[in-house]
Amino acid sequence: MATVSTTAANPAINPKTPYNPITDFTPIINVAATPNVIAVHPSFPPCAKNPKCDYKDFVAELKRNPGKYSYSSSGVGGIGHLQTELYKNLAGVFITHIPYQGAGPALRDTVGGQVAIIFDNLPSALPFIKDGKLIPIVVAAPNRLPVLPNVPTFKEVGLEPVNRMAYYGIYGPKNLPRDIVDKINAGVRKALEDPAVKKRVEDTGSLIVANTPEQFGAQIKAEFEVYKKVVDTAKLKLD
Repeated sequence: MATVSTTAANPAINPKTPYNPITDFTPIINVAATPNVIAVHPSFPPCAKNPKCDYKDFVAELKRNPGKYSYSSSGVGGIGHLQTELYKNLAGVFITHIPYQGAGPALRDTVGGQVAIIFDNLPSALPFIKDGKLIPIVVAAPNRLPVLPNVPTFKEVGLEPVNRMAYYGIYGPKNLPRDIVDKINAGVRKALEDPAVKKRVEDTGSLIVANTPEQFGAQIKAEFEVYKKVVDTAKLKLD
């Protein structure tokens, strides 16, 4: 299973990655994509004053107080880290990175109020959003989401390059014969047509993709190039 972290974010920042995500595997199919969301703890000042705080309130507060706030992530080089750095660069804001050893602890401390902001996968953040323990600000998704109809996408707020979803696809070994690639691609597509499978994927907040090997390969290459540029621009390192 290939994810945006293993094929783009981590290789982009770690020069010791023992594989090339573009040339050392055979892309087969992108199964599903997951929206990401910037969310804040309810104590974040604009939201503490107004629970219906929005993106304009969020970015205005960050620009008024550069360096005052922190964001949590699953760790240095994870997708939450690099996507937030991409956002910071394009939005012209500064928030301090607090890396954790995993997405779970990062989410836990944001829900607990130890950190103000998180850029997380929607499926893990959504239960806390529904319970009012996190407030969604903006989502990385093609369109507004039915579960968050009042939350804009990055494209809507003028930051379309940040509108990138996490993907979950299938890779094979390098030089996998085309007949095998096509057979697996067709089998996965058939499975995703099953109403129960489709519902299970979509209930997590994810979107079924089921694209061609060529489309998936192009997507992996594009994501790697985006995050490599983020790393180089911000001069990010693992230590």
